[in-house]
Amino acid sequence: MDFTSLAKLPIIDGHVHFVHPERLDEMLALLDEAGCERANLVCIPNPDGSTHNPAALYFKERCPGRAFLSAALEYAPALTEPARAAEILAGQIGTLRARGFDGLKLIEGKPQVRRLLPHPLDGPLYAQVWAALEEQQLPVVFHVADPDEFWDPAACPAWARESGWDYSDGSYPAKEDLYSEVDAILRRHPRLKITFAHFYFLSAQLERAARFLDAHPTVCFDLAPHVGMYHDFARRPEAARAFFLRYQERIIYGTDLDTRPLERGEAGRRFMRFIPWLVRSCLEVAGPFTAPDGTAFHGLGLPRGVLEKIYHANFERVYQPGGG
Repeated sequence: MDFTSLAKLPIIDGHVHFVHPERLDEMLALLDEAGCERANLVCIPNPDGSTHNPAALYFKERCPGRAFLSAALEYAPALTEPARAAEILAGQIGTLRARGFDGLKLIEGKPQVRRLLPHPLDGPLYAQVWAALEEQQLPVVFHVADPDEFWDPAACPAWARESGWDYSDGSYPAKEDLYSEVDAILRRHPRLKITFAHFYFLSAQLERAARFLDAHPTVCFDLAPHVGMYHDFARRPEAARAFFLRYQERIIYGTDLDTRPLERGEAGRRFMRFIPWLVRSCLEVAGPFTAPDGTAFHGLGLPRGVLEKIYHANFERVYQPGGG
């Protein structure tokens, strides 16, 4: 990918997964090529009860000043004492910050994970967590829902099925149910500092996305791609550009860069290089452009001042003490 024609601006990638400490140099090379000065390493729990937290701490130790860390909740201690699980999880908020984490990453709203941890997001297990996050003003990157086609057996891509993301058999929570749980959380805790990952999966519903941001002034969306997201923007470029201009202080740059695809060798590296190029091109290029594989997109041509906010200032505001 050619990044040389893109803007020379400070960039913080608000959504990066660092899972393999042995691939530190590869991740640094990806960030450098994309012009990213700092990254927010978002951690998630593993099915075996471990988390990505140790890998993120390793990165921060080896590269001081280069990373923010958003921790995963650690469920193993809570599962050993089910009667105290809510209290134990909430107690981790202060502990994680003391260990060097700057925020929290929650993937508990992804349908696959929500079925594995069958507790409503607005239910008793997490009630004290939300209260602690609001009180301590700890920022959260929150994955809620998934693309609509994952619930449609005719439209769900084969790669999504292989990843366990076909939700069409009726055993997974509905997308609207997850959104209703989030609405309940935000009514109870209106000061929560949440960045909803992947544009809250509302890229095809810009009017609804606008109503959501208007209703909840402390939340943001990140730009980590989901399947079809930038095609949604390309289908309505004028509406998308107007949205980005109107909500320029509520949008945070993110790519979903990840060390796991690097396990696939050169194909994985090409894909990880393509994502930041695509996101930046969609923000910066004015009008139609073509990806190296021939796919057509439509850039928003955002002004430099707006790019400054999306690329770093909005993240810095949210993650600085007292910001929001």
